[in-house]
Parts: sequence; C-alpha cells; structure tokens
Amino acid sequence: MDFFKDIYQGFQRKRLWKKLAVLELKSRFQGAFIGAFWIVLALMIKVGMLSLIYSMVLEKDIKDYVLFLALGLLTWNFISAVIVTSGTIFRKAANFLQQMDLPHSIFVYQNVYREIVSLLMYQLFVLPLLVIIKGWDFVSWVWLWSFLGYLMIIANAFFVSMWLGWLSVRFRDIQSLLASVVMIIFLVTPILWPPPEQFAGSLYFQLNPFYHLLELIRSPILQGVVPVVSWYVSMGLLVFNVLTCGLFYRRVKHRLVLWL
Repeated sequence: MDFFKDIYQGFQRKRLWKKLAVLELKSRFQGAFIGAFWIVLALMIKVGMLSLIYSMVLEKDIKDYVLFLALGLLTWNFISAVIVTSGTIFRKAANFLQQMDLPHSIFVYQNVYREIVSLLMYQLFVLPLLVIIKGWDFVSWVWLWSFLGYLMIIANAFFVSMWLGWLSVRFRDIQSLLASVVMIIFLVTPILWPPPEQFAGSLYFQLNPFYHLLELIRSPILQGVVPVVSWYVSMGLLVFNVLTCGLFYRRVKHRLVLWL
C-alpha cells in the first residue's frame, strides 16, 4: 500500500515534475536556433538515411520500409531513452531527496514525462509521413489500438524506470551497463529489419518483450490488425514490473538517501 500511496502522492505534485521535465528539455537545447525541434529533425535525418541504405540492402520497397522504420525508431527512441536515463533519475534528484521527504515517484514522473514530450514531437514527422505515402484512405479506426499501445508502453516505462533507478543507486555499475544492454537489444530486435515471415512466430521473437512492444504500434497501423499475443505479453510485463517495484519499495524507501 505504501508503494501505491507514493505513486498517488507523486502524481498529486504534477506541477513540480512537469516543470522540472520542461526545464530539463529547455536546458538540453539552450542556444539552439530551432530549439526542441531538433528532436524531430534528428528523427527525420535518421529515418531518411537509414531508409535509403536498408531498403536496398534488404531489397524492400522504400515506401513500405520507411513507414516500418519510422514507427519502429520513434517507439524505440522512447523506450531506450527511458531505460538509459533511469540510471540517473535519483542521483540528479539527490539534493531534493536529501533535504525533503518527497515521494520517489515524482522523479520517475519527471523522467517519463520528459520523454513523452519527445514522443509527441516525433509524431509531427511520422503521422504526416503516413498520410503522404499511403493517403487518407489508409487511416483506420484500428489505429486507436496503437494509441492504447503507447499507453501500455508508457505504463511499463514508468515502473521500469523506478526499479532500475533504485538499482542504479544501490549498484553503481548498473548505470554503465544500461547503455551497452540497450545497444545489444537494439541490434537483436526487429527495429531496422522486419522479421522474416517464416520465422515471425519463432521463440526468438516471441520471447523478446521489446518485439511485442513494437508490435503494439506497428501491427495496427501497418497491417490493420490487433496483435493479441503482444498485448498479453505486454500486460504480463506490466504485472512483472509493478510487482518488482512493490517488492523493492519497502527496502528502498528509507535507504535511498543513504545510498545517494
């Protein structure tokens, strides 16, 4: 119960964590001519260059491949950013936590909210791209499942950020390890390359939770179907992350300040 109380109390202070997240984004792009729109521009350049190369290497139609890549990259950028920055959540908040008795979730909300803002900005590029390439007839009500998919990914990101943040404070090596692990996951997950049709149902993909998180977004938009298996896996992943946070919370609650 204390854990869910922390989450509720943290949410109640939304003015604080929203302000902290926005200030962090502003400081990141301070002095830049186009400001935070570098987020969108960086995605456009990455998608454009990778599409030209990988569509030839994989012998895919560039129009279909650019949509596959754009949806995969914008989703992966959010997931990877949340995971990598989880290692610094509580260290950056050390001054707050050492001087005030604040809910831990405030700084998790800050971390996730900052990346949600970036995710929304990515849509300024991807949604028009979908309409330009496929036309308005391509738009379907099934796309609403992708919106629900984003909510599922955000929920998982919140709880993963929390327990990874705790671990990174207690075990300092975790933070250095996160970037390497994320890069390995990026290479073995179908983000740049679509899974071969004959192996799409193999255990290699079915046991990869990141594949299922990507399918929550890609399948409704690109294939017009609801990925039922991916939803089951994602919900199971959410239960796991919530239980992990709940089990850790009592041990961490009064010790976190001592570890910082």
